[in-house]
Amino acid sequence: MKDLKNFTTFKNHESIINYFSEDSIESINRYFKRANLVDLVTKYELYYHISLSSYVFETLLDLEETVKKVQELNLQVSPQKALFDIYSLILKDINKEALDKDLEVKIRKASALQALDDFIKADKELLGVKYYELQKKEDINNDKFFNENMKYNFESNYQKTFEHYNLVITDKLVQDVKNKFLNP
Repeated sequence: MKDLKNFTTFKNHESIINYFSEDSIESINRYFKRANLVDLVTKYELYYHISLSSYVFETLLDLEETVKKVQELNLQVSPQKALFDIYSLILKDINKEALDKDLEVKIRKASALQALDDFIKADKELLGVKYYELQKKEDINNDKFFNENMKYNFESNYQKTFEHYNLVITDKLVQDVKNKFLNP
């Protein structure tokens, strides 16, 4: 139940940024640089698709069928969705000293969980959904989901995906996301 006595509302002239310390503001601004955004979205996208492919393969156990099913499901994450998920993670933990170190793990987990949710909603043929979802969430949250093959896949595709998002993510998109987060 929400504590309505401590519920914060923002007036038109206020923003969420007013509630952070100066160090937090510097950290937020550092993460809102275009180069950082391209890197973070690249990671989110790769982790999302690697996770999705893993889920499909686990349920079909056939590589050709997996490729067909992934194409059939046609699940995508927009750069905007990835950015909002990433910045939600950042703002939630902005005052923690280990944020830089932990951020990639948090992105990996968040994107894997998003892929799991999207996969479960899209695959109407999936059996044992509740058990499968619980098991995968446990593996993801305990950092047991990503194996060496998945890590290799990530490293192999990082540069090409980074180059793609370097073209897609514009300065205007960066500014729009920053404005939406810092001036709700």
